[in-house]
Amino acid sequence: MCCLQKGIQMIYFLYGNDTYRLKKTIDAMREKYGDSSGMNSSLYEADYDIEKIRSDMMSLPFLSDKRLVIIKNIISAKGIDGKKIVEMLDKKPDSTVAVFIEEGEPDKRTALFKRLTKEKSKELNLLQGGELIKWIKAETAKQGGQIDTKEANMLAGYYGGDLWQLKNEIQKLVSYDKEITEESVEKLSVANINVKIFDLTDAITQKSREKAFKVLSELLDSGENGMYILSMIQWQVRNLALVYDLKNSNERDIASKAKMNPYIVKKTLSATRKIESIDTIKNYYSLIIEAENDIKTGAKDPDVSLELLVNKLMD
Repeated sequence: MCCLQKGIQMIYFLYGNDTYRLKKTIDAMREKYGDSSGMNSSLYEADYDIEKIRSDMMSLPFLSDKRLVIIKNIISAKGIDGKKIVEMLDKKPDSTVAVFIEEGEPDKRTALFKRLTKEKSKELNLLQGGELIKWIKAETAKQGGQIDTKEANMLAGYYGGDLWQLKNEIQKLVSYDKEITEESVEKLSVANINVKIFDLTDAITQKSREKAFKVLSELLDSGENGMYILSMIQWQVRNLALVYDLKNSNERDIASKAKMNPYIVKKTLSATRKIESIDTIKNYYSLIIEAENDIKTGAKDPDVSLELLVNKLMD
């Protein structure tokens, strides 16, 4: 990992929405600079006692070369004077390794953010595209399995850049069969909401009420939040709009031009071909916005709103 290379200042800053890689960075730092006694390492992730942080930051290590201080989400914490942390960084001994981790997008206007980005900093956002496929292949190999690009694209289409879930799914698939196939992915990933959203969209475009309400019922019974289900329906309608515009091109060209995962293109294309005109998709959007307003204003129960929406989408 480039961000773990030794530097003069020994100050590291990682931030972004990829909590998996942020956690792995913390683990790597502890392995590299921590000690078995735990006397030379500190982790702050909720209780930011400035004086205690200062003491840990300024103290020399005990019977060791380095002292490790990890501080999580302090930029977004309320009531923290970031300038005091900056002062500590300017005065800390070289033996202290200071690691700052910020989940999400920190306020870039703060003095602490500006100071930390002058050090060894890196933004870790959810992987996508080729980088995500490379990670899936590497993780599969790490777990003793084999996967081709086609199946890796399927997993990326189902789970996006959620590396926590992808790791679990890969483990499940490799336990089932060392060689991950399209059949095994479909068989073992049927409970995933993305898979069911594809099924729901297919049913809607086919105007198959029985199938559509069966899939919707499975989603609601699984405990998924109504607004989240609605947002996923909206996401897939957006995919329909993108693919509809390019439906006369081949799948590879569509994926390239629309900047979409090839497997999502494949799953969306069949539904797109059943849509008569772009006006149908525009109507989908209008109905989704109507359902969203009903849920947000409390005019209708989320489950009822979703059932009415699915029914209207097939009219």
